[in-house]
Amino acid sequence: MCAPRRCLVVLLVVTSVCLAACGEEVPAAPTPPTATLSQLSLTPTTVNAGTSSEGLVILTSRAPANGAQVRISSNDGVAVVPASVIVPADAASVSFTITTRLVAADTNASISALLGAEKRDVVLRVLAPIPRPPTLQPLEVEPAIVKGGQDIRGTIRLTGPALITMLVALRSSNTLAVLPPCINNTSPSCVAVLIGASSSVFTITTRPVALDTVFDIVATLGDQVQAAQIRLTP
Repeated sequence: MCAPRRCLVVLLVVTSVCLAACGEEVPAAPTPPTATLSQLSLTPTTVNAGTSSEGLVILTSRAPANGAQVRISSNDGVAVVPASVIVPADAASVSFTITTRLVAADTNASISALLGAEKRDVVLRVLAPIPRPPTLQPLEVEPAIVKGGQDIRGTIRLTGPALITMLVALRSSNTLAVLPPCINNTSPSCVAVLIGASSSVFTITTRPVALDTVFDIVATLGDQVQAAQIRLTP
């Protein structure tokens, strides 16, 4: 019969020999799968020049303890992206911002994400600003009170230069005022604001009156309407 400590040593040795003889090994911990690039998306995929879009990089599995660096690139300077983004440890995705610059024409920029040998591409469409036509400002008449038979100066004003020659229709609520005829017969009377101009002057001819008479001159440009009041005195 052996001492307890000596018996324990013998038992451990016998167990080790048995395991070695039987070819049994202690199973190793499973190796986690390597994270690769799964998807690159943009929200939205079409933006106005000067605004931004949000990019999203998605991996096939969670990033390792030191994170995963994904390279980002753009094939056109209109879309500005970070050189790379880091997917944090134990995360499977990361977002980033794409800023855009002003362009003269609509432009497609290819945004790419690269991780190892995996690459994903998506197209960002950048829309050029659309020139907006100027709008009609309040109609001006001077003087607004005049003796019948005298002329009045009218002025059409726009909020900016006309992109093309714009015809502003004119009408009077009383036949005592004679307005300039329209050059293309689209309406009885009109005034042309030439391309590049933001105003145009015209003459209102009035007829003599026996009594004070008040009426309106109305200017119309598309669905925009502006009016000014005139008073004729005897």
